[in-house]
Amino acid sequence: MQQKILLIEICNYDDYPIGGYLAFAKQMVTAFKDDLALVGLSTDNTPVGRWTKKEIDGINFDFFSVRKVVKTNRRTLIPGRLKSYWSVRKYKKEIFVKDFAKVFVQTPEVLFALDRQKIPELFTRIPGVENPMMISRYWYGKYFSYLFDIMFFKSLNRSKLIFASANREAIHNFIYRDKKCRLEGRVIQFPTRVDTKIFHPIPKLLARHHLQLSEEKIIITTTGRLSKLKGWELMLESFMVLRKDFPNAFFMFLGDGEDRKTIEEFIQNNDLEGNVFLAGRLDHRMLALYLNASDVFVMGSFIEGWATSLMEAIACAKPIVATNFSSAKELIEQGKNGFVLENRNANEFSNGILKALELPDSNLLKKVEDIQIYSTSNLRVSLEQYFDS
Repeated sequence: MQQKILLIEICNYDDYPIGGYLAFAKQMVTAFKDDLALVGLSTDNTPVGRWTKKEIDGINFDFFSVRKVVKTNRRTLIPGRLKSYWSVRKYKKEIFVKDFAKVFVQTPEVLFALDRQKIPELFTRIPGVENPMMISRYWYGKYFSYLFDIMFFKSLNRSKLIFASANREAIHNFIYRDKKCRLEGRVIQFPTRVDTKIFHPIPKLLARHHLQLSEEKIIITTTGRLSKLKGWELMLESFMVLRKDFPNAFFMFLGDGEDRKTIEEFIQNNDLEGNVFLAGRLDHRMLALYLNASDVFVMGSFIEGWATSLMEAIACAKPIVATNFSSAKELIEQGKNGFVLENRNANEFSNGILKALELPDSNLLKKVEDIQIYSTSNLRVSLEQYFDS
């Protein structure tokens, strides 16, 4: 019998914790089905510390939970990454009572926890190539950035291949950030994927009718975690500029996160109640419906890897206005399907939205065709060519 691939991602493979790591883990589950065995966490009554079965989308998976948590958007006293490290390390022996020919991980903390564990073939995906300590939610994170790089590059050296979701320039800089250049030839540019069976164009008015949204409003949408790093302040300031000439404009945040209360306070302090909607967590089908109901999709991120949110919007034929993060210029053709802005200026961003509203549908539909190469339907084939090399 063929040995399963072990996927270790400290999530529940459903809806927690929200973000790009979870999104890709779910894509892996869709692509490989029960050829995967899963290590994650529990947000229900799934037992901790032993192999069991977990049903996901009607399929029973071999599943090992390393800890149980209560869902929350609040920042905890002890960083989640550190908790995940200790949890995997604690149960490493129990996890590997089963034999796995291949192990697939995404996060540094899991890599660190697997130190000295005998693994025939280790594959690592890195959703972004920046040092996470430099963008940590914890003020003291930046003081550990140098040590993190030393540990991370040493741990990555155990990987047969590293799949990097970033643009080529960022990947090049990442490889040579390691002073010993141990990763050269083993880092593969590997964009994230989009489920084109869910994220595809449908008539805007049909989507609005289903969601009971006004046909008259200009609707601007963004998706993802409600976090300072996503640039919500720039997007809302730009929206305020836009509303001076277009008072019927409406802004939707599709997602949740630690900055929700701060955003709500901003909305209240700037008299934006009734003009800004925080939808919270949405399943993919509802997310696609909201995207299709939109006129323009915006991203104000300071930093991104290969942005799944951006690809989902493009797959729904939406014009884009975004800051210049990694992958933006590889997915957005300036003046064709959107605009990438170099400056974090609310007036320029607002003007970009106005110009995006006038982009022809033919350009947007052409990008829908182009993005099919990143469909989840191709994920398994794309990975297996590297697994079998």
